[in-house]
Amino acid sequence: MMDHFLTTDVFKQGLTNYLTEKAYQSAEQNDLWNALTKQAHKDKVLDPSITIQQIMDTWTLQTGFPVVTVTRNYLNGDATLTQERFMLQNSTMITTMESEPLWWIPITYTNEQELNFNRTQPNHWMKAERSVILPNLNTTSHQWVIFNVLETGYYRVNYDRTNWQLIIKQLNKDNFRDISTINRAQLIDDALNLARAGRLDYAIALDVTSYLAHESEYLPWKAALTALNYLDDMLIMLPGYDKFRIYTLKLLDNVYKQVGFTDKPGDPQLTVFTRVDVLNWACTFGHDDCVDNAVNQFYNWRKMPDPDTNNPISPNLKSVVYCTAIRAGSQVEWEFAWQRYLNTNVGSEKDLLLQALGCSREVWILSRYLDWAVTENSGIRKQDATRVFGSVARNIIGHPLAFNYLRNKWARLREYFGTSLVLMNNIIKSATRGINTKYELKDLIDFITENKDELGSATRTVQQAVEQAEANIRWLDNNYATIRDWLQRNTA
Repeated sequence: MMDHFLTTDVFKQGLTNYLTEKAYQSAEQNDLWNALTKQAHKDKVLDPSITIQQIMDTWTLQTGFPVVTVTRNYLNGDATLTQERFMLQNSTMITTMESEPLWWIPITYTNEQELNFNRTQPNHWMKAERSVILPNLNTTSHQWVIFNVLETGYYRVNYDRTNWQLIIKQLNKDNFRDISTINRAQLIDDALNLARAGRLDYAIALDVTSYLAHESEYLPWKAALTALNYLDDMLIMLPGYDKFRIYTLKLLDNVYKQVGFTDKPGDPQLTVFTRVDVLNWACTFGHDDCVDNAVNQFYNWRKMPDPDTNNPISPNLKSVVYCTAIRAGSQVEWEFAWQRYLNTNVGSEKDLLLQALGCSREVWILSRYLDWAVTENSGIRKQDATRVFGSVARNIIGHPLAFNYLRNKWARLREYFGTSLVLMNNIIKSATRGINTKYELKDLIDFITENKDELGSATRTVQQAVEQAEANIRWLDNNYATIRDWLQRNTA
């Protein structure tokens, strides 16, 4: 962020001066700020009355980061900018506007007319003030405005409904690439997280994602899949989940065809990353071609004369191939993967196989797998037990098994892990992830009550699990109907 509001040359020179001056001395944060301030004033990129310390203390000495809400006046061309601390979950603490933190925020923006996604020096500053008015955005009422160019400022941006609609309209045009790749990713990330936090209507946030059917770049897809992961966790047990699956597969279809299932020599690294993420979602959601490819590749591996040394599966695709084949297969595929796990001495391969073994849909296999994770000499190292619980808990069939194992075998877990607090805490986090019903929450609270004297340092972890479950339940109460209805309309 400093690199952009100071410009790279000024930032580097200020940093060089600081390192030269303090080469053989002790230093503190303010020494760096002073060196950067001197250089910024010398090169006239910062008002002489402003110091870097003024700006950066609001970022380094306060918790969190802001969301800037842009409300346009479509009659006179002005915009009102308001800042607040961004929180995914509404805090139970009562705060007043006076006690809310404020930041020095570098404001950059461009519009449909200018399309200038290169200038990242601030057009304006919010000087630790609640709101400011920007006069004349130099655009018409029918044109969009996008703030935080190239996402060079560490803040989210929300807009009034009309500007969101103008942006959505642009994204669904053939020339959607007029908006930079980074800002397309930012729009998706901001929209879905603002909606999750209750600051934006989910109908608008989901409208933003609709253009992804034509998107092929890694960053927008990464932003989308990361944010959609929460919706997947929350909706998977509810009526209408089939619509979410259909909608997501519709978005993925085009990019799936572009990246394909085969790693090619010389593929750009971002293409490789895109392929891995897209195949992971496509196979998980039952995309026929994706599942067939994964199952066939795993079958070919099983038929190798020496599968421990001859593995034809591309290293980049092992995770998705292993998991998909085990999920679509039977005990035969699981036992084959288990044997490969026992035989290999390669740490990364062991990790991949441990994760994939939790993808099975056979309840008895998953139950046995959890048992083996906390059994001496089973082949699973004690420190890897958390991977087993994590992989089983991420499986919709395995999640209740992991939670019930935590409840019913708490004494065994305590005995097995002893004083290893990190492992116990990680298992609790895995087993309680995704809880979003009052019935499950009651079970969790009952578990805490029954074992309150034995939880020890895990008390805070289970309390956080309760808080997250309560937040998930509130989220569903507030948003489920809107999302269900939107998906119904957009998959008809």
